[in-house]
Amino acid sequence: SGPFRFLRDEWNPGQRAVWARNDAYVPRQEPVDGLAGGRAPKTERIEWTIITDPATAANAMVTGEQDYWEYPLHDLLPLLRRSRDLVVQQRLTEGTYAICRFNHLHPPFDNVGVRRAVAMAVDQRDYMRAVAGNEKDGWETCEGVFTCGTALANEAGSEVLKVRSIERAKAALREAGYAGQKVVLVAPGDYPQINAISMVTADLLQRLGMNLELVSTDWGTLVQRRASKEPVERGGWSMIHTTSSGQTLTLPVFHLFLRTNGPNAWFGWPQDAEIERLRAAWLDAADAGEAKRIAEALNRRAMEVLPYIPLGFYWQPSAWRRNVTGVFRAPVTAFWNMGKA
Repeated sequence: SGPFRFLRDEWNPGQRAVWARNDAYVPRQEPVDGLAGGRAPKTERIEWTIITDPATAANAMVTGEQDYWEYPLHDLLPLLRRSRDLVVQQRLTEGTYAICRFNHLHPPFDNVGVRRAVAMAVDQRDYMRAVAGNEKDGWETCEGVFTCGTALANEAGSEVLKVRSIERAKAALREAGYAGQKVVLVAPGDYPQINAISMVTADLLQRLGMNLELVSTDWGTLVQRRASKEPVERGGWSMIHTTSSGQTLTLPVFHLFLRTNGPNAWFGWPQDAEIERLRAAWLDAADAGEAKRIAEALNRRAMEVLPYIPLGFYWQPSAWRRNVTGVFRAPVTAFWNMGKA
């Protein structure tokens, strides 16, 4: 029903996906406006090619084999910018927020004390530099659960993320009764940004003296494995990382990582009745002041029970050939209104 049709017969999982223009689609007769406005399909086909090696992807952009790179590696941005045939710009309107997710069903992270000990060792700056390096204005810390710079953003109770001490975290780990249980951290080797933040956590856990098993796999396998509720001995997992647009973390009503409704929560399945109560209360807030007070209570409670650890956010530029026309800013990558000269 949208501007493009998915061509299932041309889909090769992990390698290629193709969409064709939907000739039956009638766009609004108005300018495109992010995800709204006139979504006119101006090209016959959209072909996604999955290139797992960033250097190969960069070369494909420079030589003209590919037209658009959604998430170029920050280390390769200088190379791309040197090409007169390429545009490198911040197309996404929101920062990309990174998180570390615990599996709350099994040891050791069914123990809130262990979760808090790990959080005490986290320094968001290490994670963001691992992704974006020292790129000017490339990243920021954000030590709360709501998108920084938005109405509900706050750091009430976020002191646990300001400790940034391996030694204090080790002491907290001992006090929590950590008994050497295996921690299976699954990292996607073919997803450079998420892999980079996963490696920071792997190093942190080793410095804490935790019994780490690092599983390097591809993103598709990680997505399948994270659905498993089995213990690690039967193919389960302990920790994963992911990223999300800042737009998805602005309000409790659609903040997936903040849901703590047990078996119905996002992967990791945290359960906390107080967060769920506060979320429902926010929906009934009488005014903006009450909504902000509830948001502060939500942040405070989230930092107590830690359904996940916020790791900061970075700005993710995109790259495209100069003959690609109609590129517009949006919270996610969309290809309507775009064509080739």
